[in-house]
Parts: sequence; C-alpha cells; structure tokens
Amino acid sequence: MKKILMLLQSDFPPDIRLEKEIKSLSKAGYSIRVVCNQYEKKLNPEYEYCTIDRVKALFKSKLLNKIFNFPIFFNPRFVIKILLNVLRFKPGFIHAHDLPMTPLGLLFGKIFGIPVISDMHENYPAALKAFQKKGIVNFIFKNYRAAKILEKYCIKRVDRIITVIDENSQRLINMGVRPEKIFLVSNTVDTQTFAVKSVDQNIAKNYEGKIILLYTGFISPERGLEVVVKGMKYLRGKLPEVKLLLVGDGIFLPSLKQIAKKEQVAEFIEFINWPGHENLGSYLDIAKIGICPQPNNDHWNNSIPHKLFEYMSRSIPVLATDAIPLKRIILETKAGLIYKTDNPESFAEKVIEMMGSEIDFGNSGINAVKEKYSWENDARMLVRLYDEL
Repeated sequence: MKKILMLLQSDFPPDIRLEKEIKSLSKAGYSIRVVCNQYEKKLNPEYEYCTIDRVKALFKSKLLNKIFNFPIFFNPRFVIKILLNVLRFKPGFIHAHDLPMTPLGLLFGKIFGIPVISDMHENYPAALKAFQKKGIVNFIFKNYRAAKILEKYCIKRVDRIITVIDENSQRLINMGVRPEKIFLVSNTVDTQTFAVKSVDQNIAKNYEGKIILLYTGFISPERGLEVVVKGMKYLRGKLPEVKLLLVGDGIFLPSLKQIAKKEQVAEFIEFINWPGHENLGSYLDIAKIGICPQPNNDHWNNSIPHKLFEYMSRSIPVLATDAIPLKRIILETKAGLIYKTDNPESFAEKVIEMMGSEIDFGNSGINAVKEKYSWENDARMLVRLYDEL
C-alpha cells in the first residue's frame, strides 16, 4: 500500500509540480513509478525520487509522437504499458495527472480494486477552450465539449481529487462532489530547491539602471502576454528606463515579437530562452515587478500559476490581472496590485503606481509565503491524503 503508480500524459521530467509531489511522497515513505510519454526517441531524463516507464516515441517527428501517443483511454500503447506496470509494480494507488489520464486510471482501478486519485492541475475543459486550437486532430482529441462530459463522469468515480486552488474546489462541489473528497495541494514554492543555483553577476550588470518587469514561464496565446507587450507603449514615454524581460519558450514567441515591432516597443522588450527553474535566480534578483498576466476567464479562474508564489518567495512585488484567484490572493496578502484583463493601459497605469508606491509589496509577499503559501504546508496535505486513504 506504499506504492503509487502515477500516470502522466506528457513527457517527464521536467515538471515542477510532479517533481515536488514525488519528492515529498518519496520522503514520506512511498515508492513512486511514473508512466509517461516520450516525444523524442533519445530523450530519457531520470528523476531521483521515482522510476519512470515511458511510452516510447515511434517517429522522428515530435508532433507525430504526440498524436500516436495521446493517452486517450482506448490507445493500446498506453493501455498495455499501464497494465504491465500494474501487474509488475503492484501499486496500492493510481495517481492520474489531469483529465486525459483519469479514465485510464479508473479502468485499471476498477479491474484491480485500486484507489484512484485525480490530480486536477487546472479546469481541463476550460483550458482546452482557452487554447482555441484548430484542426481535425484537435477537434478529435482536444474537444472541450467532450472533455466537460468526461470530467462529469470521472469526478463521480475517483476516490480522491486534488485541486490547486479554492475556486476549483468550489466548482467541483457545485457539480456535486463531496467536500471531504477534495484535497487542496497548491502550486506553491519549495524554497529549498527553487532557483538555488548561483546568481550570474553579469546579468545584473547588463541591466544596471533599468526598471525590470519580469515574466517567467511558457509563452503561449492564452496567457495574456499580448496585453503586457501592448502596454509597454504607454510606459516608454513615462519610464524610459523600463525593460520587459520575457523569460521562456513557446509557440507564441514569433507573434509576440511581431506585436512588439508593430507597437514600436521592441527596444523595451527582451526575449530570453528558458534557462530552467533552477537558474531563474539571476533574473529574479534584478526584477522590480513580477508579472502574472493570466486573464480573467473560466480557465485561469480555476487555476493558479506557479510564478505568483515564485515571485512572492523572492520578495518581488507582483502585478497580476483580475483573474479571480490571482486577485483574491494579491488583495489578501498585499503582495502587489491588480490590473484589468485585456487592458494595456490599465497594465501601464499599475506599473507606474507600483513604482511610485511606498508600500513594501515584496515584504508582504515573502511573509505570506512563510506563513501560509509554502510547499511545506501543501506537502503535508498531499501526504495526509495518502495516509488517510
């Protein structure tokens, strides 16, 4: 009963949430095996706190591998892989990360009498709707209407549900899930491992005298970064020393660069390749404001980005949208200010207000992390879930 089989639709590692969960459960005495995808044939990274069994890549094309390895419940490649792991590993629990893995978890949980935990990183149907991906493949495999039906089926049948934010817990309760079935394990920061590598002093020298606005993470269309880039045109005359650093990779990078040129703000923005979470310290140390641009919609109103707590853990004032969880936590902790979703002028106004404020937003943020929003607290809740079940 101290063995956990985790099911993950993507490749692993890296995945900061999984890494934290696996490490905490391992230290609590649980043995973890992860069944996950492989998108590139020669990419087989390990993680010291678990064993990993991958559904192997078949093609040179990463896109083709994502299609053929998609973990829909009748995909024989995932079905056989999970079956073999259940028979050989003999887990006491099945931990399914996000909705696509939950039906497979339920299938094997039912056959072998194993409790199933659904780990909801987000409101998955709403996320699919926010992504607005086109094409027949996405219509078949990533249809948000079908996902809503599937979610309703799954939440009634899993033994426990993990959410990352109170708002999603309440959404599930409104859908008929018993409150005692839900455990909140948020995207807080493990301060023992986050951005612990030595700071590169050359980076600080490169931006000396600049007012650094920092965004870290994926660069994708649904994250509201277009508003931030457009907002820079309202800052360039009032804060000529301002510089926006977008640290991350993603499909929206080319579009953002075009928007920056069109708005004539390219000289105030720098795009930096993702260095890995462990190397973010050099950029966090020079940031005057950390940006959480996720818009107010059904997707982001039921999730919370890691970066909010990462900024707070480094005493960085946070400028966030009025997405419900972001606004609630920012107002509660006094860790920053809120701007209006889809409003570049509001973004710029709040940057100016923060730069002129005497309020110590950064100190409020780090105190909130120490007192409440820490991975130490969330890890205890995660281990408690397993110990009780």
